[in-house]
Amino acid sequence: MNLGIKALFVCLIFICQTLYAVEVEGIYEVEVVAKSEQETDRVAAIKQAMTIVLSRVLEGDNILQDDTVKKILADATYYVNEFQYSLVAIEQKNVHARLMRVLFDETRLVDSLRAGKIGLWNEIRPRTLVWIVVEAVGKQRFFDASVMPEIDFALTDAAQKKALPVLYPMQDLEEQQILSIADVLSAYSDHLLDVSMRYDVVSTLAGKLVKEGSCWKAEWTFYFDAKIAQWRSACMSVNKVALNGFQGVYQRLSTYYAVSPDIEALNSVLLKVSHIKNISELAGVTDYIESLAMVKTVAWVNVEDGYNIYRIFYQGERVALNKALVEDRMLRAEGLSEQSRAQDKYKLVAK
Repeated sequence: MNLGIKALFVCLIFICQTLYAVEVEGIYEVEVVAKSEQETDRVAAIKQAMTIVLSRVLEGDNILQDDTVKKILADATYYVNEFQYSLVAIEQKNVHARLMRVLFDETRLVDSLRAGKIGLWNEIRPRTLVWIVVEAVGKQRFFDASVMPEIDFALTDAAQKKALPVLYPMQDLEEQQILSIADVLSAYSDHLLDVSMRYDVVSTLAGKLVKEGSCWKAEWTFYFDAKIAQWRSACMSVNKVALNGFQGVYQRLSTYYAVSPDIEALNSVLLKVSHIKNISELAGVTDYIESLAMVKTVAWVNVEDGYNIYRIFYQGERVALNKALVEDRMLRAEGLSEQSRAQDKYKLVAK
């Protein structure tokens, strides 16, 4: 591969990190506070950790009312793969309290969920672009993590709790010149969405956080699937306000992308496509794969040895997927990888 092509692919790696969905790691691993290392407090902490995990993978809202979920929570310790306490007390008022890391057995938990009727969202998730305007002491300004550590921590923690990959605008000079705070807060969203297109995301969240005395309140607008959803957060801690905002995002995205556990399980395959020469072709291949009826989610992973690598989650037989991929004659099969039967190779065919 010559230097020019190598440089192009290096650019693609960084650009495509914002173009497509990503694989969220650590969905089944949680840190919670245990009041002590005694069995009663340990079981309570594990149940709390399970609640967080279920809120990351199950469809929609009000998941705790489902009978399957109630049974899983009642026996949460059964699903624990491993747990570990921090060696340092986290609160001066309670020297026995410890931060506890809990890792659940994904296979065992998913197997139990398949007995229910709730949708299950896998770890391949689209990025959401987040615009935040902060109002305090009567002044409005764009969120700036470098000078707003409290808000930055709250947003980061909320996104992690919901296992949502989020992206914040660069707010470079060009962006500052074409987009104002009024544009973000306006009921006319065309200009905001036009600017958001530079990030190639499928969902955009606009939020206004207002400081009122010792608490915060917020107004949220979420743009996804050609629809607009709005909700408000009552005056409470900034952590709870941020979590309420991202809960609204999670509820809508999980409803859209989730697959019911009682139907055919999703399969996964790494797809390698050669002869992609530019971003336009890369986008075209991605759009084509996403358009296939049996494909649920597509995530661009990286580029290696001239191949752009995708991770695909699909429903149905592998043979049917291979047939669907070449049906439009955009791709030509090159065969299975010698290293793994889970890696198929294809070539982009110029038309």
